[in-house]
Amino acid sequence: MPFEHHIIEYWEWMLPNLSEVRLLDARSWSNIGFLMGASGVLLLLAFLFPFLWFLIAVIKHGPSEGFYLVAKSIYGGITEDLPGFSFRRTYAIAKVAVQEAIRNRVLVGFAVFVLLMLFAGLFLDVENSNRAKSYISFVLWATNCLVMLMAVILSAFSIPNDIKSKTIYTVVTKPIRAGEIVLGRVIGFSAVGSVMLLMMGLISYVFVVRGLSHTHVLKADSFATKADPTGKREGVTSRDAHHRHRVIMDKSGNITTGETESEHGHFHRIESEGEGANRTYKVGAARGDLIARSPIFGKLRRLDPAGNPSEGINVGDEWTYRTFIEGGNNRSAAIWTFSNVTPERYPEGLPLEMNLSVFRTFKGVIARGVMGEITLRNVNPDAKVKSSPPITFESREYVAHRFPIDRKLKIGKNPDGTDLTMDIFEDLVHEGKIEVSIRCIEHSQYFGIAQPDVYLRPSDSFFFVNFAKGYLSIWLQMVLVTCFGVMFSTFLSGPVAMMATWCAIGLGFFGGLARDVLTNLVTGGGPIESGIRILQQKNTSSDLDVYLPLELAIKYSDKAMLVVVEGLTYILPNYGNFDTSQFVANGYDVYPDLVGQQLTMAVVYALSASIAAYFFLKTREIAG
Repeated sequence: MPFEHHIIEYWEWMLPNLSEVRLLDARSWSNIGFLMGASGVLLLLAFLFPFLWFLIAVIKHGPSEGFYLVAKSIYGGITEDLPGFSFRRTYAIAKVAVQEAIRNRVLVGFAVFVLLMLFAGLFLDVENSNRAKSYISFVLWATNCLVMLMAVILSAFSIPNDIKSKTIYTVVTKPIRAGEIVLGRVIGFSAVGSVMLLMMGLISYVFVVRGLSHTHVLKADSFATKADPTGKREGVTSRDAHHRHRVIMDKSGNITTGETESEHGHFHRIESEGEGANRTYKVGAARGDLIARSPIFGKLRRLDPAGNPSEGINVGDEWTYRTFIEGGNNRSAAIWTFSNVTPERYPEGLPLEMNLSVFRTFKGVIARGVMGEITLRNVNPDAKVKSSPPITFESREYVAHRFPIDRKLKIGKNPDGTDLTMDIFEDLVHEGKIEVSIRCIEHSQYFGIAQPDVYLRPSDSFFFVNFAKGYLSIWLQMVLVTCFGVMFSTFLSGPVAMMATWCAIGLGFFGGLARDVLTNLVTGGGPIESGIRILQQKNTSSDLDVYLPLELAIKYSDKAMLVVVEGLTYILPNYGNFDTSQFVANGYDVYPDLVGQQLTMAVVYALSASIAAYFFLKTREIAG
């Protein structure tokens, strides 16, 4: 599932929640908000970069001359370089960067991608029960790896190679500024990557659609000769794409629902032609595997068995994102409050969908799920109708369980024997709000719940648009890698700049591990202690077999390194926040708030890296 984190709205992510921030608790710093956090980091860097710049100048020219050169360059950058910035000269540098990328055979990466698509069928699990997820995850992963590799190589070696071959001196002697050189390189390499990414995206889309495209054959003799007591007969389609579909026929010879039962995450429409013995069936194309659900989320609260507010039960998992509610005859429940519930948006009722997990304390009937019940509740305590009757359901694990609730609910019988019903919108919705309460009704069994596990699904987005959002996330990562590669190349040699860029990427993906070690969420110590434990084959709970002074030196050295690494994780971009492959592969729309967060982060980090690259390039000119 893609929703393995809390859904955060854009302005909730952007603005601070200072009441939840504790200065000495690093885990609470995420509540400081991106706006305040980015402002603080940028303010810190505004003092740190000139200081580093000054140290570099001091080595070459001495303290007084170094200070003069740094101050003069900063003043000149603000009063001369910025006002005199030329888009025409920047475009000329970008054009040269594109030509340089082509000369460096960047299209080899595209050729490798095409080969991967041609031979993907040899190593992809085509018999997987969810082929769509496998295909989409593969193409997004392959594209991301190749584009990132291309961006690192192009951006890290460009300026060092120009300095080594002395071709850059023919550029800097002209009326061109350092900022134009940096921005021109970034734009040129990003343009090459964008064209490659566009071609890869189109090929990937065709590969996924064609790879999943199939149909089946359904014949009249595929059905059972004898009907069940209700007159229905069961049949199966032909075996194509490594699977079959069950089909139910009514006593009149018609398909009960007009479609096959779902298998491997999709179904097929069926059209019948003719009558009696001449009846034939036409099976349509696969449906339901290339989708983009657009969920509407609610606010979650939990109740313990006594009916009091609770954080839920931990059944032993180290990861506390998803907690559990106890089953049985008690008041334990998970309650979602949905807003803007109107008959115009949901004319047929509540299109509920669930992704509940189950923890069994005993096996029970393993072939079926755990039983639960849904109750719709009025948020108005003074309402005449407090809630609906309980609606029982059987849990389904590892799949999205659609459970639409009709607008009219049967609540009993009238005196004349007719059904007595209630209308959800007239009787239970108050000011556009309604509560959906879910309980586990089997004793000693548990439902695992998190805020995004229950949602309303009124409609779906277009898969192609969602697929494009996945590639937009890859494009943003490529631009960021290009910016940081160019930045490192302004003061490091090509190989060192490449290694620094890869380290920045690694910290962006796995830097959170340093925070977990520092906060003791992960045991085992830092890099030195972990390396010694591996050599000694000792687990994390045993003591190090070294002298006490040496053990203290190791622990303090590890802590110092981890503090530095942790500080870098707050400066460098977290590339994991740009990974939307699980959304696309699992058939969920990349929600607009997440796209807004990614765009905001990309703009801030790209501008920061470009400005830093400008100053580092000026430093290199001073030192040379």
